[in-house]
Amino acid sequence: MSRLDMVELLMSNSEQRMSTETALELLTNQQRRQILRRVADTPDGTTVDQLTQHLRGADSFHPNGNGSVEHRRIELHHVHLPKLQEASVIEYDTGQGTVRRGREFQEVLDLLKAIDDHREDIPPSVS
Repeated sequence: MSRLDMVELLMSNSEQRMSTETALELLTNQQRRQILRRVADTPDGTTVDQLTQHLRGADSFHPNGNGSVEHRRIELHHVHLPKLQEASVIEYDTGQGTVRRGREFQEVLDLLKAIDDHREDIPPSVS
């Protein structure tokens, strides 16, 4: 069974908590994909400061050049982290500035990995 088949099976499970559409919508944003990859690489969690620096290094913010560190931090705090937390993909402690894997993290990460594994199969007009 391929990874894509496994993800489809997981996503169609009757106990599914997150719809496929919700998971895909979360993954449409490059910054959120980078956040997920970083959290996957840090099983004990990470901080907003570390995420900001990671995303700065990944050049995933603001291709138009409007990407100051403070702007990135604000965007993480007000847009991307709350969206991922609302979907239970991460746990975001605003007081401590920490980010950990949430209940739905592995499901969304598996979908991201399947997409990455099959990127060459996706027509250019879609990706």
